[in-house]
Amino acid sequence: MMSTFEITDNTPLAALNIGQFKELIGELTLQVPRKQIDQLPETLGKDECSRLTGYSKNTINKMVSLRKIPHYKSGARVLFNRKEIMDWLLANRVPTAAEFVENNDRQLSQRRR
Repeated sequence: MMSTFEITDNTPLAALNIGQFKELIGELTLQVPRKQIDQLPETLGKDECSRLTGYSKNTINKMVSLRKIPHYKSGARVLFNRKEIMDWLLANRVPTAAEFVENNDRQLSQRRR
């Protein structure tokens, strides 16, 4: 008979298996709920941009230096516009398999005409 293992605040990290650890890390990952996104100011610093996008601050810094993320500079300070960041995040939508097939079928039928 298997006993269930209950994780408490006193459970040592070493006592967790990989699955339990991944689940715990997943729960701890900072994700900004939609209503909190709307409460963010229009102008964001690196910390707020990191929370909004889910990228680490180091990744934000790298994207800024490579000019891969829309940003503004005020002296040494880097600023981001919340709307521009949201648009940038949603810019490269990947079509579903059904949309892809439908689009290719449409293109093939137009070529035949």
